[in-house]
Amino acid sequence: MTDRDNPLLLAVDAGSPTVSVAVGHGNEILAERAAQIRRSSGNLLRLVDETLGAAGRTIQEVEGLLGLRGPGSFTGLRVGLATLLGLHQAVGIPATAIPTLEVLASLAPGEKGVVLAAVDALRDRWLVQSYRPGEPPHSLSSPEISKADGLADLKPDVVIGFGVSRLVASTSWAETTQLIEPPPLAAAAIRLTLARELEWDIFTLLDPLYLQPLSYKPPGR
Repeated sequence: MTDRDNPLLLAVDAGSPTVSVAVGHGNEILAERAAQIRRSSGNLLRLVDETLGAAGRTIQEVEGLLGLRGPGSFTGLRVGLATLLGLHQAVGIPATAIPTLEVLASLAPGEKGVVLAAVDALRDRWLVQSYRPGEPPHSLSSPEISKADGLADLKPDVVIGFGVSRLVASTSWAETTQLIEPPPLAAAAIRLTLARELEWDIFTLLDPLYLQPLSYKPPGR
């Protein structure tokens, strides 16, 4: 029997340093795969197939497609969201995407304080957003770009994101500030749907949250 309030989801995060795919509903994760792979549609589809096989499910049994829409790797976001759009068009599965920073914030421990979700934007810059912890986390600010040495000025109690452990010595944190490296995010996105109402909107797959200009270097002459 199908539980429409707790559908079987296939979640994909191809924008983070660790690419991940998960299958499950709510707190029940049937299978999860994570890898450091070259971001291509072929590699990602193989990871999807492996995850579905480990879960004992077929793509036809999946009731919803869930993507992480960024910020993150420009190439990874395009590949991940395009792959989900292709599955939506081929099989007719409802699809949507949610912000990566919100998923990161949902993994922070505790119920009080300020959580700073962070994505490495390279060149000593970070894309960050402040949240109040909860189920789901409540945003306290809009996403912004900050230099690494300015993150402590935002006075977070927790900083969570891939690579934040490198920041231990790069800025003057409060003694109580925690810097946390997250697990792969696909399963966390599925768990977040218990507290966050999903709106099926395929247009979110066409609108990655880059949150910074695409870098372009003109060809040499």
